[in-house]
Amino acid sequence: MKTPREDRRYWASRTPENRRRAHSALRGQHTSDAVVIGGGLVGATAAYALAQAGIGVMLVEADRVATGATAGGLGAILPEPDTLFRTATEMRGAKVTRPAWHEAHRSAVEFASLLKKLKIKCDLATSSSLVNARTMDDAAALKKELTARKSGGVDTPWIIPTLVRRELGTDSEGALRLKGAATLDPVRAALGLIGAAEARGARVFEQSPVSRTTFTRKYADVIFTSGARIRTRLIFVATGEPGALFGQLRRHVRNQDGYVVVTEPLSAAMRKDVGPRTTMTLERRESSRRLRWIGDDRVLFAGAEQRCVSPALREKALIQRAGELLYELSVRYPVVSGIRAQWAWDVPIVSTLDGMPWIGPHRNYPFHFFAMALGWHADSLAWFAARAAVRQAEGTTKPEDDAFGFLRAI
Repeated sequence: MKTPREDRRYWASRTPENRRRAHSALRGQHTSDAVVIGGGLVGATAAYALAQAGIGVMLVEADRVATGATAGGLGAILPEPDTLFRTATEMRGAKVTRPAWHEAHRSAVEFASLLKKLKIKCDLATSSSLVNARTMDDAAALKKELTARKSGGVDTPWIIPTLVRRELGTDSEGALRLKGAATLDPVRAALGLIGAAEARGARVFEQSPVSRTTFTRKYADVIFTSGARIRTRLIFVATGEPGALFGQLRRHVRNQDGYVVVTEPLSAAMRKDVGPRTTMTLERRESSRRLRWIGDDRVLFAGAEQRCVSPALREKALIQRAGELLYELSVRYPVVSGIRAQWAWDVPIVSTLDGMPWIGPHRNYPFHFFAMALGWHADSLAWFAARAAVRQAEGTTKPEDDAFGFLRAI
């Protein structure tokens, strides 16, 4: 199988760089109420929310906007954190997980509503979503999850196997239905939000890598490899992971490589046998799986996470993992056996020990607000992170803003 690289990921291919507006690199010395580091969907959403609130904001991206993890994502707004409620509750308690699940659901619904209100052309569509149990063992584990959710006040209906098999067209011993899910093109959504932010006064810069941030008691500085500098009182960090900039926070995250394939279009015979499938499917195992149907008769199948591999082994790992995903897809839908991947790529999956993201300020970094370790569900939590950052800037924080905060680990 030929293995496309970053410039041939499905979402990136739909809006190639030569069809995107270019932004200049940052030069000189500046001041701004807020600085957003990272030009993916999370950063774009934050820039829009800050600008909409009347806060002066500058967004800076080390490469091109919407070309990093955003272009390698699922294109799915899933209304909960990227973990099981039961797992998070066992580690952090219901007082932490209950508001986290409610805020994630609210974020997903409001984010989809925002994209619709702004009339951003990103193929936004509401979608049914099921957490499927393919085997009896999976069902037993998922029913324990259902019990935990009921005890925690999280309404997630159980769907009986007969109905799930009819809806998914594949094996099932029952499923949980997630309310408030949607699908979208994440690249076009990010570009649309950046445009909406600029229309409200935000300034956007590309090819502007940050070398470090510093702070005093009164302000923070964002310093660039070019020698440029921005003085500010809020730095929204939307880089997904701590990286070299925030090395102290590396102990808070877990890095893995995830893999995604998008098939060639299904043939007419395949489509007839599979049926008009639209429901997104999640499977919760040691290595999770996520499946969604794409409008041009393709299937996106993702998961197969593993420990990060060295650059030298990256190509080999991609071939192996993409092959595994295609095989597993044929097990679920035998009629597609032999179908090829037209796109296949790896994507960094950054998560935490309890599976919930880190969103909020950190005591060791005054004037900083982090949105990292979002797992596969960055699209869902972008709006929560953006609104919480606005409240941080305005001094109007509320208890729910701590749902994903660093203090939960204390």
